[in-house]
Amino acid sequence: MALIFGKSLDITPTEALFLLVLHNQNLSGSEIVKIVKEDLGEDFSPSAGATYKIIQSLESKGMIHETTDLIEEETRDKRIRKYTLTDEGRKMVLKITNQVRKVIVFVEQCCPGGEDKMVVIKKINEKEE
Repeated sequence: MALIFGKSLDITPTEALFLLVLHNQNLSGSEIVKIVKEDLGEDFSPSAGATYKIIQSLESKGMIHETTDLIEEETRDKRIRKYTLTDEGRKMVLKITNQVRKVIVFVEQCCPGGEDKMVVIKKINEKEE
């Protein structure tokens, strides 16, 4: 349970990042990590082994499910596992964004000028529109 998300959300910060990245997207584990790394930097991107543990955890919690894309590659099919949010995952994204908004309000009140550090939230809000 992540403190920033409050006591009521049974989710780790990295799981929350994965759900936010998957919002309105169908991505593979490596694509999720690439987006996290590009947007938040190396400090936030998990290793390959951790990535699939996070994906398994989110699947077991019913927040994501696997889809398979078939790609023809030199006369043979290659299966690529991709993941998308379930209804429960979409509900959790709403809970996460609501909790993060509360944190932003708190930071803005405590630390004037801190709002320009909230790039991630801006991107989330842009996707919702």
